[in-house]
Amino acid sequence: MNISPDEKLTYFINSKSGFTPTKKEVKARAFSPTKKSPNELSVYRISSLTENQVWEIGKIYVEGKIKIKARADFSASIFYENQLFCKKNIKVIPAPYPHELHANITPIPTNIEDRREIFRELALLCKLVMRPEGI
Repeated sequence: MNISPDEKLTYFINSKSGFTPTKKEVKARAFSPTKKSPNELSVYRISSLTENQVWEIGKIYVEGKIKIKARADFSASIFYENQLFCKKNIKVIPAPYPHELHANITPIPTNIEDRREIFRELALLCKLVMRPEGI
């Protein structure tokens, strides 16, 4: 099943260098593929979830030794409408492991300059959501 342009997605951020809370902005450096999957970014489809459910997914499926600090929320429509993502054929596709709402942004270019350009654009299109106290 394809991801609809009107779906809301999130990327969990575990580094303080990936955002500026005072400006409520996500930085390009927030996005970093894992060594295991260098050509894709792991995101979650969150349109059907409550805030608590979203953070619970982050804690169970994303958080490791380093605690999640924030999220970058954005619309799937960017992969259908944004010229940069369309030109570079970057898509978001369902990847229901480790969770049924998991998806991947792919392909992330291997060229450093292309990668930076993609991450800068993505950061501009995101809304920063800080992790609430006690979650």
